[in-house]
Amino acid sequence: MPNNANARYHDTVNAIAQYIYDNVEQPITLADLADKFSVSKYHLNRIFFAHTGMNLGEFVQRRRLEFGYSLLATQTMSVVDVAVRVGYDSHAAFSRAFSKLFEIEPNQVKQHNAPEFALAKLIKQPERKIIQGEILTLPAQKLLGLHGQGFDQQSYFAVAQQLYQGIADALSLSDGYDFSQHQLYGISIDNPWRVEQSQSRFFAGIAESSITNNAKQEQFSLEEYLMPAGLWARFEHKGSYQTMWQTILNIYASWFSENDYQLRDSAIVQHYVNDVTTTPADELITHIYVPLAKSR
Repeated sequence: MPNNANARYHDTVNAIAQYIYDNVEQPITLADLADKFSVSKYHLNRIFFAHTGMNLGEFVQRRRLEFGYSLLATQTMSVVDVAVRVGYDSHAAFSRAFSKLFEIEPNQVKQHNAPEFALAKLIKQPERKIIQGEILTLPAQKLLGLHGQGFDQQSYFAVAQQLYQGIADALSLSDGYDFSQHQLYGISIDNPWRVEQSQSRFFAGIAESSITNNAKQEQFSLEEYLMPAGLWARFEHKGSYQTMWQTILNIYASWFSENDYQLRDSAIVQHYVNDVTTTPADELITHIYVPLAKSR
């Protein structure tokens, strides 16, 4: 597949995902999406599955249930009212789908009795390629950086640019970052599909150990974030930061279904391996770290 076509398909998938997020309370069908994005239903579903590991119908259902989870956790709404709001005809149908996805009952979320890091599983099991990960035991690592918020165009890239510029200014890095020395990390603190995306929190930081002694006097203006010691799964994403959510979705949706682990935290850690200012977007490498609890 030519790179320009691949980039165009990535953009289309991003646009579809954002449309579904913005219109989750409205009826959404594959035919509607095909008409809106001027692509045949077959082709639209094929490219979406190729980039996310998930069929469009499953993704729409998943988004509705994620939104329902957020309403149950944050609003004083009954389960029946939430079911209707997210497009289900009955309490029973909503509860069955919700329990299948999250492996908990809706009332557990409403009563704040759900596991701290409830993980959405696959709804269906079509044949798909399972993303490969490496299990690591890592020591604690302190990061210095800045907090921000804003998930836009399926990425934290815009807010991350501002935050990393602020870190560079604080550390007097007039020539920018040296990717062979500095270790740049981004932390997705919130799941942007369960909160208002403009309020979704992000931490941009660099490893404290990579800061030279000359720069350490400037650290007082930066905030700390501790990556805790423990078990992690590491995955590799190759390509634009705007498409990283697609890899993360595949990790959540398919890798966990094939491996007997639970989440230890909901924060996803991203290590940006190469320089975004000099590396073509399709050659960018990001290591994604997911914190794991012991296997069940």
